[in-house]
Amino acid sequence: QLKSVKLKKKNPVHFNISNDKFNAEPLPQPPCPAMYQLDIVLKKGKNLAIRDRTGTSDPYVKFKIAGKEVFRSKTIHKNLNPVWDERVSLLVETLREPLYVKVFDYDFGLQDDFMGSAYLYLESLETLDVTLDLKDPQYPDNNLGTLELAVTLTPKEGDVRDYQSMRLSDVHRKAQLWRGIVSISLIEGRGLQPMDANGLSDPYVKFRMGHQKYKSKTIPKTLNPQWREQFDFHLYDEQGGYVDITVWDKDAGKKDDFMGRYSEFHHSTEIFFFFFHNLAIPSKFKHWCLNCLTQVQ
Repeated sequence: QLKSVKLKKKNPVHFNISNDKFNAEPLPQPPCPAMYQLDIVLKKGKNLAIRDRTGTSDPYVKFKIAGKEVFRSKTIHKNLNPVWDERVSLLVETLREPLYVKVFDYDFGLQDDFMGSAYLYLESLETLDVTLDLKDPQYPDNNLGTLELAVTLTPKEGDVRDYQSMRLSDVHRKAQLWRGIVSISLIEGRGLQPMDANGLSDPYVKFRMGHQKYKSKTIPKTLNPQWREQFDFHLYDEQGGYVDITVWDKDAGKKDDFMGRYSEFHHSTEIFFFFFHNLAIPSKFKHWCLNCLTQVQ
């Protein structure tokens, strides 16, 4: 015998019915961060490898993520225990790609010597003081010194579409992210035009790329100056940018004399090139040469 049972209605349960099967609605998932901000302070190195015949090195540091260079430090000359104290903020889309850290010895006009590398894994980072042991993958037992970093990783709130609606170069610029590095070595000038009454000049060179500027030292009383200076500009735009070069004669107590100008476009996909240019100067002067070495990384 079957008895009928009357059920009281309490908080009815709802189901989605499709093809006679019950499909429970999935619980809402917390949104994933669109990006993460990685703040790094490159503090110092300790007991770095000797790469020069003088028993020292000229170290600088590169950071790479997913094979792309995102930072290059300044060069500290003749020091195996360099102090950089340089800060950089990076936007990263995933924590699965580690930060690849490489150290090099700068050699003017030659290929720079490898001094060691290490990986910084981001998946478990919050706020950390990090010491990286530098190694050579070909000689893993060799001790190549250490690097000290301060690292902070924070999620960037907001919808990923907020970033996708912006040009990637704008995202990088707002976050001070670099798309590449233009490394320039100012070597020498030849046959410069005399601007002073003594038949000589006191030349210096100004470089500008966007908002970035660099001014060389002044070489007094010469028409064939030797600068031997190296510096970096940072590429923010994916398409590259112009480097504007002007040369001046230093005059104490009055306005410096303009000696010439040259502009060079650097594309972000260029790897390496050498230029030896005649600069455009006022027609009453002869052309003269400025010798520079540039590398886009």
